[in-house]
Amino acid sequence: MVYTENYPVLDETKWKDYCQLPGIHSRLAGSMKRYIIANKMKYLWEGDLGHAVGVNIAICYSCNKLVYSNIECKYGICHFMDKHWSTNCIGNAYYDISFRDYIEFKNKLKSGLINSFDEKQAIRRYELWTQNAIRRVKRAREIGRKIRAINIIAQKWLEYMYRPDGLCASELALHYQLLWAVREEM
Repeated sequence: MVYTENYPVLDETKWKDYCQLPGIHSRLAGSMKRYIIANKMKYLWEGDLGHAVGVNIAICYSCNKLVYSNIECKYGICHFMDKHWSTNCIGNAYYDISFRDYIEFKNKLKSGLINSFDEKQAIRRYELWTQNAIRRVKRAREIGRKIRAINIIAQKWLEYMYRPDGLCASELALHYQLLWAVREEM
């Protein structure tokens, strides 16, 4: 932030953080801005005043998706976001610690030194992210195994059906050309 004549000059991101979202800026720390709980305005009869009621929808800014849960948020803490981060989140924009920091925090916790609340939350977020990443890698490997098995079965079937003796060799060559054309499209 640059100051000129006792007035702050804000860039575009600071403008959004400080001016357009004042409720978020006043209540949340910088590391906790990863989601916002959506609120629905209810109007009261007296004076037609409105107040916000939580509707259990949050925006995950890491993967830019709406997350809904039937679990009610209490005291501004939404535990369904932890479930989303450990299972369905595809982004890692807000996992702000490295593996080295994670090991240091864990060793500090094991040695009996007291970690702050923010450090414990960082450890938890990192563990949720690693669970999600491991699950996605396993799923990708399983899909790769299935694709390889399908290709091997297709090749063996073609070799069995069209033996290279006589007129079937030309059909075998034609089918292999078609098979490779399909693979190139994938």
